[in-house]
Amino acid sequence: MASEPTGLPAWLRMRDDGVVVSVKAVPRARRTQVVGLQDGAVRIQIAAAPHKGQSNAALCAYLADAAGVRANAVRVGRGSSGARKLVEIDGAPDTVAAALVARLGPLTGKS
Repeated sequence: MASEPTGLPAWLRMRDDGVVVSVKAVPRARRTQVVGLQDGAVRIQIAAAPHKGQSNAALCAYLADAAGVRANAVRVGRGSSGARKLVEIDGAPDTVAAALVARLGPLTGKS
């Protein structure tokens, strides 16, 4: 396992080959955006319907852009058919984690 840097948000977990992001997905929104935290997960509104994987694809594309990685480096590792998901992002763990924290900004909400 990669070493866990201090101050890492609860919604972000390091792996040897990347990071895992805990997500609470809310499909059918006006636009794809982070709206805070919910129960230790990043709450992300997704501008796609949960039909034939459209919302999962939009979520992965959004997180790939936020992390600064290729779209094929992001996948839903767990929870593909539910609102709670664990999204795996491949890449240098420290770089990906820093990009996500910087891009998603300070998150507030229910923890």
